[in-house]
Amino acid sequence: MDVPQAVFPNGEGRLSLQDHVWTESSNSGAWAHSAPVCPRSLWTAVFDYEASGEDELSLRRGDVVEVLSKDAAISGDEGWWTGKINHRVGIFPSNYVTYQPAIYRAVGARESDPSAPVRIPFSELVLQEIIGVGGFGKVYRGTWKDQEVAVKAARQDPDEDIKATADSVKQEAKLFSMLQHPNIIKLEGVCLEEPNLCLVMEYARGGTLNRALTGRRIPPHILVNWAVQIARGMQYLHEEAVVPIIHRDLKSSN
Repeated sequence: MDVPQAVFPNGEGRLSLQDHVWTESSNSGAWAHSAPVCPRSLWTAVFDYEASGEDELSLRRGDVVEVLSKDAAISGDEGWWTGKINHRVGIFPSNYVTYQPAIYRAVGARESDPSAPVRIPFSELVLQEIIGVGGFGKVYRGTWKDQEVAVKAARQDPDEDIKATADSVKQEAKLFSMLQHPNIIKLEGVCLEEPNLCLVMEYARGGTLNRALTGRRIPPHILVNWAVQIARGMQYLHEEAVVPIIHRDLKSSN
């Protein structure tokens, strides 16, 4: 994907953020600028972007960015916006973010960081039998606060720093927590207590589809209903999720 940075490969000709005065209200925490700015809005990064200048923001897929201005006179270039991640203000390529207001309204009080998953202490989890093994690691049936859950324990590569594994689990949890759809398994929370790195998911009591189909005569209208539910879940992931996700491993054993 082309980034408008080619116009100013070294930032030359772009106005510096230092040339503008930004102030933060002590009451609302919102940023203001003497030039016209857009209403406060939260956008989500859909691609990684590495900042190449001090006035730029680095983006990581799933980051929530508060857009402060879409004015090229402030960012210094068409296609670049001014925004804030945490407490850092900078410019970034606008085609690296997406906006779906319904997602942010749905999370209500968590609007400051809609993607923040619940942190679960490992001591609160009770693991039982293994119910699956995949690329991520082993999946256990378990309980958390008297609730039946599926616990996906991250596979630890002996050649990989556990910090890198923890970062990967944290990012996976952040993306999962953005998904809100009745046909998508819900993330309950994440445990990041090394070495017990795991995702805590909603438990699907019915088991896998291939097991449900084996040795049974299921009425056609039920099969069609199941197919429609799967299709709706995939459509949500591909086109409606705040960060579009391509499944790539859709099969009846998953």
